[in-house]
Amino acid sequence: MTDLRNWIYERVAADENLSRPQLAELAVDLGHEPRFWAEYVRHDPHTRYFHQLYRDLNVDIWLICWLLAQDTGYHDHDLSSGAVYVVEGALCEDYFHRDAGGWIDVRTRGREAGTVFDFDGSSIHGMRHAGGVPASSIHVYSPALWRMGYYEPGEGGLRRTSITYADEMAAGGHAHPAAAAPVTGAAVRPLEPASS
Repeated sequence: MTDLRNWIYERVAADENLSRPQLAELAVDLGHEPRFWAEYVRHDPHTRYFHQLYRDLNVDIWLICWLLAQDTGYHDHDLSSGAVYVVEGALCEDYFHRDAGGWIDVRTRGREAGTVFDFDGSSIHGMRHAGGVPASSIHVYSPALWRMGYYEPGEGGLRRTSITYADEMAAGGHAHPAAAAPVTGAAVRPLEPASS
């Protein structure tokens, strides 16, 4: 973890949130550094696997592994902008589109290995495995992801349910053991893992 932390520190200013282009650049750069994430790749036929690689107040980085049409459901990222780099396989991003007549429909963008895309926190989308070979992707958020909105059918249309970072972890995520523990000190960024 210390090597990844140092690698991030060389690229990201302390105490600053990243712009969408900066998030995309960081996701691609990290995707080209499998020494930091390859050992965590797991493709489980029963559940989508996600592993938190790094977290401080301004940057949150995840590896997500996909198989057999696993999906996220429709969601937003509350106050956090994000970027996703597909390192292997293919994903589909489903999103809502308003046509010229004012009607809303669902559209899908294919996200092949080697592609990156970014979004603001209010964008609603759903991600899913596109089929075929297993997929893995690097997700980078800024500021750090604290809350997300999940959308499900309800009376009168879609309803948003807010969940916290802790809820997501309790649902089966895998964080670095020290990733959620606050750490203090002049030479350490807030919330950064203290050890490798």
